[in-house]
Amino acid sequence: MSSRPRALRALPFTLGLLAVGLAFVAPVAGCSSANDTAQTTLTLPDQTTYAPVAGALLYRCGSLDCHGTVWRNFRLYGYDSQRLDADAGVDGVPTTDAEVAADFEAFVGLEPEILSAVVLDHGADPDRLTLIRKARGLEDHKGGQRMTVGDDADLCVTGWLAGTPNDAACLRVPTEP
Repeated sequence: MSSRPRALRALPFTLGLLAVGLAFVAPVAGCSSANDTAQTTLTLPDQTTYAPVAGALLYRCGSLDCHGTVWRNFRLYGYDSQRLDADAGVDGVPTTDAEVAADFEAFVGLEPEILSAVVLDHGADPDRLTLIRKARGLEDHKGGQRMTVGDDADLCVTGWLAGTPNDAACLRVPTEP
């Protein structure tokens, strides 16, 4: 039996545990604090020119069994779809400004950093966006292909992303098959 007090006999073991603990905690502590002043600046497409785009997307994608339901991460509200105001009815009141604003928020909220890059590049390579890839049928999409490169729906959405809205193409979407 050692003549040193029990606390001193345990000291090497305790220091060893402390060293092992610090080896795990120190790297995590160095990465865990966020910079409270850091900001990301995003460049979004023009919300004031979004209404025709919203109408085209609502027509192509907003049915109650697709993106016109609260169960989708890209939710569309408006005429012939889910409504922000339940009293509006599915097909009674035209799409409201509040619904267009909600649809805009749904669009820009999907992949904001990638969207910003596409907008800054004046719409170049819109296939960077999952929404475009899925709609064009380039990526698996439960709803299938909803637009083709160069069709009116595609010209409507990609023109808006490029900063050159094509309202005429947007308005033709409901007249196409």
